[in-house]
Amino acid sequence: MNRLVSNRARCGAVGISVLALMAAGGAAAQTAADAGGAETRGAETRVEGLADIVVTAQKYDQRLQETPISIVAVDGNQLATMGVDSLQGFDTFVPNLSVGGTGGQGNAVANFSIRGIGGAGSGFVTQESAVGVYIDDILFARPNGALLDLLDVDRMEVLRGPQGTLFGRNTAGGAVRYITKRPTDEFEGNARGVLGSRNRRDLSATVNIPLADTLATRISFSSKNRDGYITRLVDGIKTGNENSTAVRGQVEWKPTSRLTVNLSADSVRTSDHGSPTTISSYSVTDIYPSALYGIQGPGHPPLSAAAYLSMRNLNPSASASGWTNAASDFAGYTTTGKYSVYGGDLDRNTYRGLGLAATISYELTDDITFKSLTGYRDVHQTMKQDWDRTPIWLNALWETIDIEYYTQEFQFTGNSLDGRLKWVVGAFYYHDQADDYRRRFDPSGGAIGSDGQPGQMENKYITTESLAVFGQGTFSFTDRFSATVGLRWNKDKKDYTTERDGRNIVGGLPAPYSVSGSWSNVSPRFSLEQRWTRDIMTYQSAAMGFKGGGFNDTIQRNCAAPGIVNCGLTEYQPEKLWTYEAGIRSEFLDRRLRVNITGFYTTYNDMQVQLIDNTPPPFAYTTNADATVKGLEIDALAAVTPELMVRGSFGYTKSKYDGNIAAQTAGTIGVGTPFLRSPKISYSIGATYRHPLKDDAELVFNTDWGWKDKQASTSTPTNMLMLPSYGLLNGRIEYRSGRNWSFALFGTNLLDKYYLTGGFDPSGPASKPAYGTTKPHDALFGFTMLDVGRPRELGVELNISF
Repeated sequence: MNRLVSNRARCGAVGISVLALMAAGGAAAQTAADAGGAETRGAETRVEGLADIVVTAQKYDQRLQETPISIVAVDGNQLATMGVDSLQGFDTFVPNLSVGGTGGQGNAVANFSIRGIGGAGSGFVTQESAVGVYIDDILFARPNGALLDLLDVDRMEVLRGPQGTLFGRNTAGGAVRYITKRPTDEFEGNARGVLGSRNRRDLSATVNIPLADTLATRISFSSKNRDGYITRLVDGIKTGNENSTAVRGQVEWKPTSRLTVNLSADSVRTSDHGSPTTISSYSVTDIYPSALYGIQGPGHPPLSAAAYLSMRNLNPSASASGWTNAASDFAGYTTTGKYSVYGGDLDRNTYRGLGLAATISYELTDDITFKSLTGYRDVHQTMKQDWDRTPIWLNALWETIDIEYYTQEFQFTGNSLDGRLKWVVGAFYYHDQADDYRRRFDPSGGAIGSDGQPGQMENKYITTESLAVFGQGTFSFTDRFSATVGLRWNKDKKDYTTERDGRNIVGGLPAPYSVSGSWSNVSPRFSLEQRWTRDIMTYQSAAMGFKGGGFNDTIQRNCAAPGIVNCGLTEYQPEKLWTYEAGIRSEFLDRRLRVNITGFYTTYNDMQVQLIDNTPPPFAYTTNADATVKGLEIDALAAVTPELMVRGSFGYTKSKYDGNIAAQTAGTIGVGTPFLRSPKISYSIGATYRHPLKDDAELVFNTDWGWKDKQASTSTPTNMLMLPSYGLLNGRIEYRSGRNWSFALFGTNLLDKYYLTGGFDPSGPASKPAYGTTKPHDALFGFTMLDVGRPRELGVELNISF
């Protein structure tokens, strides 16, 4: 009831602010002169040679070649040509960007990393990422459901490096910006249908309807369905399937030449039979399988007969040996196929998200614009996961997550001093309520919780509030030399309550345990830009990134377990980093060749690193460490002929901890331990050739190759998998009729490369490699999980526009 009242109050406040500003705009219409001209939107403005790319990374329209930030910008047409239709897979063609799922939860919870900086390795609601995701400059604050379908997208921008001054909290690694197409004053639309491998059936449509001279609406719809590609041998059902429906509506009102009001709503629903996960091996002498069979292994904790018997009773006939021989039972569950798994209980993941946004822009004068950005999102996610993929209930999780958050930002942008000073000032507020209800099943805790319900109870409730004020200005000392200075003050406050079986027992039942904390920070940015010629610009910058602190909930309040250094809801500190960049933006050969090069050096203080120790129940917690990250990015584009466009990009990242990080019991991270999702080298190359035909028709040939070096799947070396390097080749041949329709043949992963997008290895034996440390490998869960990428897929696509 409190949440419902809170929702209504916030929505009412948003509505009142919208109506008030609309009224103000109507009054202004009687006195304001026509501004004239149209705002530049989208990613392309045609010029001689290569097209200009216009970005808004500094909150105003700016040519990419004049922006002192490392940016990759790809418009919607190019994304479609590349065969990219969601954020998953987009990273293959963007160096120094890594996108995937989280350890143990697959793709249900997204994991982003830019230049080796990301976070949220396990996707707990208590964790936050260091990479911000934005939809039309409205923060998509949580990784749950963040592998977004690209619906009616105008362009994607990846901002590499700290963006804390203008984009705020939790952008220490960078930001991913998803910018949709806005309503226009013309009636238009399009429909797209796709048929492809694995029974793929996609349908999307967009219609833009001008309702009046000053009012237009745009409605987009997408339905995606395709079968999975990991076969469950027990029943033939395939995991990794996709079933999603997305609807987005916008209304844009321009009552005057100075006022624009954009209201939008989106709804996303997805469901699947679980992540495309296989089990590469079983280790039956690990703690969990030994306990399930009533075997006291050397060095293992004491057995609880009540716990493991309750797990057996969930499925008493699962063991072929009658719970007497683990080796013979598990031998039958190991599969050798790359795309098969025994099965176990069928997973079921669902996601339901609702988003509302209001963006109001009003030109106070010819030189000053006020903007209000209001966002609200409600998320409900369920995950039923049988991790071990066997008929024996060895380790499983049932989870329900409810997240609700609200954002409000006010901006003033302007030009002063005869246009020599461009500036932005503003304020930001964020409120987040996340509730996580978990039921875990494993032999150490049993099948029944202390409250008599199925599974060990793990309930978490966290409220986050964040407030910030910021400003940034660029002053042009001459036509060729300018300087940028920015500053942001941010304060985070968190209230956290948890109740968990086995962690805080009072009178035989887990008691709620609460803690609160707050953290503040001032993040500056400095940059010098020199325009040597019309086509060559260099810059040097220094920027601070910041991510607020938080609390661990998986270290026991009861310190009876041996080797536990910190007990209770321990606090981890905010992380701060300084990134120093030097870049060149250049065009040659009469603007037919574009080469952009960026070098960076990052010093990390109190980096938030997640560790997982293997004493049951496993301790997953965050600690702080210092680190250094450095590297290089090269992006090139060439118009070889009017018909042939060639592109290439390269990324190099070297990440290193500055010292050893001591864990609570095991799992120590060493100086040589690889960073989570930080491939050392990544690159992509691609080409597009247009062959003209009669009557304005043309054939368009496109190919793209993306390659990523090996990378670590988790932060903890004792359960880390090194995901092998891989390269993916996509291709497309499209006939464009010149009469509002086109037809294409396309293929993804054309070389049918087997590759991994994630993984988790909390299993023995202890002799397995534990990268960068001398500690023994985990020997806990008894199985190794692999998240497998999609194999080769072919398809046909029909587009009709009007």
